[in-house]
Amino acid sequence: MGSCVSRPGGCVGGRRRSPGETRRRRRTTIRRRASTRRTMERIDEADPVIQAMASAGSIEEAWFDTFSVVESDEEDFQSVQDGNLAVITSPSSSKDDNLGVVNPNASSISSFDQKQNGRKLWDQASVNLENTVIASVSHEDVSVTSADENAGQGDDGILDSCGILQNNCLPFLVVTTSTVEKRKALSSSPPNSAKKASLKLSFKRKSGEAHATSTLFSAKAFLEKPLAGSQVPFCLLEKKMLDSWSHIEPSIFRVRGGHYFRDKKKDFAPNYPAYCPFGVDVYLCQQKINHIARFVELPVLNPSSKFPPILVVNIQVPLYPATIFQSENDGEGMCFVLYFRLSEGYSKELPSHFLENIRRLIDDEVERVRGFPMDTLVPFRERLKILGHVANMEDLPLSSAERKLMHAYNEKPVLSRPQHDFYLGKNYFEIDLDMHRFSYISRKGFETFLDRLKLCVLDFGLTIQGNKPEELPEHILCCVRLNGIDYSNYLQLSVH
Repeated sequence: MGSCVSRPGGCVGGRRRSPGETRRRRRTTIRRRASTRRTMERIDEADPVIQAMASAGSIEEAWFDTFSVVESDEEDFQSVQDGNLAVITSPSSSKDDNLGVVNPNASSISSFDQKQNGRKLWDQASVNLENTVIASVSHEDVSVTSADENAGQGDDGILDSCGILQNNCLPFLVVTTSTVEKRKALSSSPPNSAKKASLKLSFKRKSGEAHATSTLFSAKAFLEKPLAGSQVPFCLLEKKMLDSWSHIEPSIFRVRGGHYFRDKKKDFAPNYPAYCPFGVDVYLCQQKINHIARFVELPVLNPSSKFPPILVVNIQVPLYPATIFQSENDGEGMCFVLYFRLSEGYSKELPSHFLENIRRLIDDEVERVRGFPMDTLVPFRERLKILGHVANMEDLPLSSAERKLMHAYNEKPVLSRPQHDFYLGKNYFEIDLDMHRFSYISRKGFETFLDRLKLCVLDFGLTIQGNKPEELPEHILCCVRLNGIDYSNYLQLSVH
């Protein structure tokens, strides 16, 4: 047999309560509830400041309200004054702009005016629900309004000119979410998660927002068959005028020396180029323009040698963002068109091996390259090498990381293959260097540098790589200096 572990009064054999005692207990409970309700009403009518605090909740909960963090557009930290809080003010009341809390010395509207304005805005059901919750919910369970709602009740608020509300105020809505539930939500998520979610929205591009280059292209006129070299002015090297081009000496660049395959050292290039510059053009284009010499008027030069008298170099620069999978390799961009003339006395100044390399480049010959397991035939044009040198690196606004990268890769030559094309005309030879097809890393790096291109003094050159000792030292095919070219100052080229 087991023993009874319940209280004697609640056991089966315990003393039973009489009906009179039960009725007395019920009357006592009803009297206590009525007295508590009357006491709360007297407090509400006597002190409007206490009523405002009861509607707004405790100050400590305002610091930990997750809904306030999500809705607020202000700073992360907001101050609260130590004195009494006057939550609703008249139009003549003042507000502290730094704190987002109403001045405690300002006049406040009575609770009777609050209830009258509330009845005008909300239906009777919502008012009854609000009164019921205020009377029944304890002071600790009343939620607070967000800081930005209080800040929005100033003279410059959204509701000032609506013509509906009197005194520019709204009654407070009581949220029935308990303090325990709010604390659970806080413990389950990191403290900055709600703020991070709101920050992500500010970086989202609008659906109707166009790319910045679209406006640039729509405002630019078209040029029909312009004269070659008529767009960018010439400037002497010592004057240093921006948005111009200048002559430079080939000795600025370092190339493979005569003993490169033994000591791996580079020397300054011999001071005589095969082609000398006579003009530079910059054109905007909605799509890259191949074989651009067809759409400009080149000077008439009679070919008096085995080489074309004019060399055209078309550098195609993209202006649209780079994609990591290279799905786009054509679009809005610009063309830097460089024009060169065959140097006088080139046959006497240039060595025979370099003249032979120029001929093989123009004639598009192939060469045999040793490999494993068998030799392969490679176009000779894949030896074309780009030389770049930033002359005013110390004057550019660069971060420390960017400056280190620029110093590491400045003057580093790069083979133009396979992003190049060649076109042979009647009296010219054109080389197109397609940056649209460059790798993602190269495109992205140039993208960050594009807005500083108008401040950059860039030396550009081409050479033919020497792969054998008898083809050294390397010589410069052509070279020119671009002084701070601002592509937004130039027009589009008509290709029709």
